[in-house]
Amino acid sequence: MRKLRIGELSGLVGANASALRFWEERGITEPEKDSDNSYRLYSAEDSCRFLMARRYRSFGFSVDAAKALIGAADPEGGDALLARRLAELDDEARRAVALRDELARYRRACSSARREVGRFEPDVLPASSYIFTIERGAFVGDSVRLELSRRWTERLPFASFALYVPREAFSGARECHVSWGFGLGDDHPDSRAVVGAARAAGMDILTMEARRCVRTAFYRDDPRDMRPGELSPVIDAFHEAGYEASGPAIGHLLEVAGAGDSTRYLYALYIPV
Repeated sequence: MRKLRIGELSGLVGANASALRFWEERGITEPEKDSDNSYRLYSAEDSCRFLMARRYRSFGFSVDAAKALIGAADPEGGDALLARRLAELDDEARRAVALRDELARYRRACSSARREVGRFEPDVLPASSYIFTIERGAFVGDSVRLELSRRWTERLPFASFALYVPREAFSGARECHVSWGFGLGDDHPDSRAVVGAARAAGMDILTMEARRCVRTAFYRDDPRDMRPGELSPVIDAFHEAGYEASGPAIGHLLEVAGAGDSTRYLYALYIPV
C-alpha cells in the first residue's frame, strides 16, 4: 500500500485533519515527512493505529489509556485494561439505574403531593429522618456535619430539605418549632451506614419506625423559618378530618415553583396518628 497524504487518509477513515494531527502529537501515529514538500505521509499501520485509538476512546478510555492499549506488548496487560473499563461501565450502569429509579420516585412524589394539597391520605411512614446542617433555624458550622451533608447530596441527586414539626404543634399549640436538614429513609440502602456515621459524629438523630400516618401537602412562600401560625390551616384541617397526632410530623421539600412574581415551595407532610 502506498503511503497516503493527510487529506487522503482523512477521507479514508472519516476524520478531519485536525483529529489526525491530534493523535500524531500524542505519539499514536508517526507519519513520515516528504523531503520535497514536508507533506505528512501515512502508512497502513498509521491508519490502523488511528482507527484503534478512536475505537478505544469511544469506549471511554482516556487518551493515555488508548495509547497504552495500542502499544501494549503483553496481550494480558491490554486485557486487564479492558476488564477494568468493563467493570467501570458496569458500575456506571448500576448508578444510572439507581438514578433513574430515584427520578421516577421523585416524579411520583411530586405528582401525589400536588393532588394531596389540603387532603389527608392514610399511609405508612417507612422512614427515619436525620436532621442536621441547619438546626432550629441556625446554620451549623461543624465540619464533620457539613462533610456528611456533602456526601449525601452526592449520593442522592434529589435529596431534599426536610422539616421536623413537633407533636405539640398538632395538639393545640399554634407556635411550632422547626428543624431543618437533609432526610434519608430507612428503606435507602445507605441508611445504616449513614446513621452509624452520624452517631459516631455525635449528631442528633430523630428516628421514626414504620408507623401509621396520614400524608398531605402544602405550599409555603418562604423556604426559611416557619412562621407562627403558618401551619394553622393544615392543623385545623387535620383535626377536622378526625385525626390526632401521635408523634412529630416529617415534611420534605419537593418542588420550587414560580407563581407570578412570587415563588412557592411545595412540601409533602407525614403526620403519625
